Amino acid sequence: MSKLEPINGHVIIKPVNEEEQMYGNIVIPDLGKEKPEIGVVIAVSDTYNWHTGTIYKSKLEPGEKVLIPKMGSVKLTVDGEDYIVTKETEILAVYE
Repeated sequence: MSKLEPINGHVIIKPVNEEEQMYGNIVIPDLGKEKPEIGVVIAVSDTYNWHTGTIYKSKLEPGEKVLIPKMGSVKLTVDGEDYIVTKETEILAVYE
């Protein structure tokens, strides 16, 4: 993960695969329901406010599980690993 470093209020998240329902050997995916994704925070950055010249510390810590919306974030693959990059303000909640 050393190739990615977030800047100016962005967060790098490793998605966690949600389990699909199984009946016997048949996998039933939830295609009809749009759910937010769950992921683990890998790296966070502080936010610089250009108007006031102030740096704000992130409220998130690496290792926390978070809920993020499916839309509005960037999904990418680095060295065969999937990551999501989004702004801290786009994160819906911390998941416990």
